[in-house]
Amino acid sequence: MNAGLLDCYDTIIIGGGPVGLFGAYYAGLRDMSVRLVDRRHELGGQLTAIYPEKWVYDMTGIPAIRGKELYKNLVEQTAPYNIPSSLNEEVVLIRKNRNNILCIETRKGTVMHSKTAILCLGMGAHIPRRLDIQNLREFEGKGIHYGVHSLETFRNKRVIVVGGGDSALDLALTIVNDCKDLYVLHRSDRFNAHEETTKKLYASDAEIRTFSELSAIEGNENHLTSATIKNTKTGETTTIEIDEVIIAVGLLFNLEVVQQWGIAMEGNSIIVDHNRQTSIPGIYAAGDIVTYPGKMKLIGTGTAEAMQGINHAKGYIQEKFPYL
Repeated sequence: MNAGLLDCYDTIIIGGGPVGLFGAYYAGLRDMSVRLVDRRHELGGQLTAIYPEKWVYDMTGIPAIRGKELYKNLVEQTAPYNIPSSLNEEVVLIRKNRNNILCIETRKGTVMHSKTAILCLGMGAHIPRRLDIQNLREFEGKGIHYGVHSLETFRNKRVIVVGGGDSALDLALTIVNDCKDLYVLHRSDRFNAHEETTKKLYASDAEIRTFSELSAIEGNENHLTSATIKNTKTGETTTIEIDEVIIAVGLLFNLEVVQQWGIAMEGNSIIVDHNRQTSIPGIYAAGDIVTYPGKMKLIGTGTAEAMQGINHAKGYIQEKFPYL
């Protein structure tokens, strides 16, 4: 660290998902002292929490890679710089002291100091969106899933995937060749996924049921055994034997803490300028949490934003803290 200022980093990256990990690597490449902070018990964000088996297609030079492998590569990429991390630490306050140093405080009471910060928060603290089914929680972990953590869970099983967006279709394509039977349920006949993903789903062996929703589930004390599917146009229902259900109808995000930091926001997104700086000088943001004209929510876009933020944070440090 810098002499005269104990444990003051050049930058602290808040959020250890793929964008934050790449930002940490790039900060190391720019010879900056950096620390990663994440509220979860492990790094990787949604790559490790929800989508380790999901295929990722938007990384430059990599035709396709599973989430868990992308995470492994990112960790390997940062390894030469020995970047420290603070896990199970949720940042609740960011403020500047009289010397323009950022004081970053976590819910546990830990206080870290840094000249700059990069917010790589994804969409904030998230939980999967649940369906309004009476006994749903009873079967969570007993046949109800919100992601694919292991292909073995679904091998030779009868599986339902609920949802019509990219996440649902990507998960369906991840397991379709391992399942005994796969049903994809969507409330309408228009999918919200990328065109190529939708084409791949229709070319697969999955049974696609449009205008359909999961309306009820049954099972024994150990596991799910059947599911009732309702036609959203006619109201007719059918019950089928099933082993596993994956619900991928979106995530619920909590940004209440971020909204208290005094950073300008638009809805649930942080406003950044062309340097990826927020309304507070020295605090930058990258990834799905940010908004600006033309913003695209892709991992590749987020990593580019992280690089931009790091580059301008380096210039900010040289200007504001020439002696530290």
